[in-house]
Amino acid sequence: MATILQQHQDAGTADVISLHRHACQSTRKFVSGILPGQWQNACNSEGDVRGLVNHLVNGQLWAVELLHGKNGAEPIAELEGDLLGDDPLAAYDAACAAAQAAWEEPGAVTRTCTTSHGEVPAAMFGSMRVLDVFVHGWDLAVATGQDDTLDEGLAAAVYAEWLPREGMIRHSGMFAEPPQVVPDAGVQTKLLALLGRARATLRAHELGHVGMYVRNLDASVRFYRDLIGFAESGRVPGAVFLTTGRSHHELALIEPGPEAVPGPRQPAFGLNHLAVKVGNSLDELRGAYQRVTQAGLPVHDIWDFTMQQSIQVDDPDGTVVELYVDAPVDWRDPSIIAQALPKPLQL
Repeated sequence: MATILQQHQDAGTADVISLHRHACQSTRKFVSGILPGQWQNACNSEGDVRGLVNHLVNGQLWAVELLHGKNGAEPIAELEGDLLGDDPLAAYDAACAAAQAAWEEPGAVTRTCTTSHGEVPAAMFGSMRVLDVFVHGWDLAVATGQDDTLDEGLAAAVYAEWLPREGMIRHSGMFAEPPQVVPDAGVQTKLLALLGRARATLRAHELGHVGMYVRNLDASVRFYRDLIGFAESGRVPGAVFLTTGRSHHELALIEPGPEAVPGPRQPAFGLNHLAVKVGNSLDELRGAYQRVTQAGLPVHDIWDFTMQQSIQVDDPDGTVVELYVDAPVDWRDPSIIAQALPKPLQL
C-alpha cells in the first residue's frame, strides 16, 4: 500500500485510476464473502445486502455512461431494477471491469461528467466513485458478519482525499453526524467517523437470570426458595420465578412436561438459557438485534414478556442466550409476573 500512498501524494490522473482499481478489489472480497442466506440481511444503506450490491453495480455502470458523455439526469432503462441476476459476484466483477476500462481510457480523468446534480470534473467524480465503492464494502462486511478490517493504506489515501472536503460531506445530507473518536484512533476509525459510521457495539450490562428445566417443580421450589433462601416473585403455569430482590427474577425454574426425556445430568436437565441485560430501552434491544444478525446469528424468537422484552439466539454450543431489556413496570407486583407468558414482539 505504500505505492498507493505515494501515488496519492504525487496526485495526477493515475491517482483516480489506481485508487478505483484497489477500491474495487477491496470490496470484492466482501461481496464474495456473502453467504446464500445473507442477501436479505438489513444494512445501513439501500435496505438490504442485495440492494446494496445492486447499488454498487448500478453506480459502476452509470460511471461508464457519464464518462462517455451521457447526461445523468436522463434515465437509462437498462440500468433500472435488479442488475444482479443469478450471479451477483459476476455482475459486480463485470461492472467494475467496465468502469475500470472507462477510467483508463486516454484523457478520461480530464473530462467533465454531467451528473444528475450538474457538471462535475471527472477527477472529482472519480474520487466520489472510489469513496462509494470502498465504504460500501465496509457496510457489506458489517451487514454479513465478516471481518470488517479495511486495507489501511487505501483507507489512509481515501481519508486524506476527503478530510478537506468534510464540509461537502456534511452539506450533502447523505451521511450521519460523525461519532466521537479518540485522537489516536486508527485511520479506518477516523474515515468511518468522517462518513458517519462506527462499529456497532454490544455491551453486556449484567447477567440477568438463569432458567433451568427441572424434573419436579415443587421439589425444586422447596430447595431454592425454602432451603437456599430465594424469594418467590411470581409464577405462571409450569414455571416459578425466584429472586434475591435485585430484579424480577434471577432464577426461573421450569417444568418441561412429559416431552422431556431422561438422559445424562447435562443437558437433559439443568441449564435452559442464559439471559443477559443489554440496555434499558427497545432501541437498545433493536441495536442488539442488529448486531447479532450482522454477525450472522439467526434470531430464534422475539418476545414480549410484559416485564421484559427479549431476543433469543444460540451460543456456539447451542445454549440459548436471551438478550433483554426490562419494561418500565413494577415487577414486585405478583400480577405482573402472572402476565409474563410470551407474546410475539415486533422490533
